[in-house]
Parts: sequence; C-alpha cells; structure tokens
Amino acid sequence: MSTARMTAVKRSLGGVAAIGTALAFAALVPATASAAPVGCTTAPGGNAEASLVGSSQCDSQADATSAAAGYGFEGWGSANAMANAAALALGFNGGTAVADGTAGGGPAAIAFGPGSFADNSAVGPGLSIAIAGPGATITLTPTGAVCQGPGIAGSFTTLQGCIG
Repeated sequence: MSTARMTAVKRSLGGVAAIGTALAFAALVPATASAAPVGCTTAPGGNAEASLVGSSQCDSQADATSAAAGYGFEGWGSANAMANAAALALGFNGGTAVADGTAGGGPAAIAFGPGSFADNSAVGPGLSIAIAGPGATITLTPTGAVCQGPGIAGSFTTLQGCIG
C-alpha cells in the first residue's frame, strides 16, 4: 500500500474514532440537563463573552475572521479563536475544557466529570479533539498529545494523538 494511501486510511480511521468517542460522551450529556448551563459564543467580529451562573462558567473570544464557543454545564468551557479559526469548549459536571485555535485550526475540547481537564491548542488548518473523562488530564498541542487518565485526543493535521 502506498504511503499516501496509508495516510488517507489513518486519517479516515482517526476521524471515525474521534466521532464515535464524541457521540459516546454526548450520550452522557442528558444527565446534566438539570444543571444551570451557560453559553458564551463569539461570532466573527463579535465581542468577547464571559458568564458565571452557580458552578457553570464560560468564556469566548474571537477576532474578525474566527468564531469561538464555550459552554459550561456545572463546569467551565473556555474557547479562543484567532486568524481564521473555530474553537469549541464544553465543560460538564466539574470539568474544565480549553480550546485555543489559530491559523485555520478547528480545536474542540470536552471535559466530563469531576477534576477532568481537556486542553486543545491547534495551529494551522485542520480539526482536532481532546476529550477528558473524570479525573483525567488530556492535552493536545501541535507538538504532541498526552493522556493521563481516561480520555482521548487526536489531530487530523499532525496525526498525533493518544488514548488514556
């Protein structure tokens, strides 16, 4: 099999794994429906936002070419997007999620459960995701991925990732 074809297969499998994991975590979200959720969204050219209601908090910031959304459901979601980027951060049930994208990056960070921390910094075009389960610290940067505890991280740009 050629190198180009193997790369395409790896990217396809990575995409399926990331989507499957995200859907599995999304199935857990209804349990937080009774929480006081907060959402902060910054559209291109919009103002930075921050909100705190009970133990739910969020913040978002974007420049004129980017969009960011942070959501807190009894957790904290912080999203920052600059230079044609789009960032999404979701913090659930005591989790902290931070997504920071620049130069066309599309990072998503999801932290679910007490003490969970997901940090995803993306530079350059492409999608990436970091998902942290209870008590885990999952970090994804352009130079690598570190999974400490239950979670997963992967970048379609760098093809780096980890499973905790």
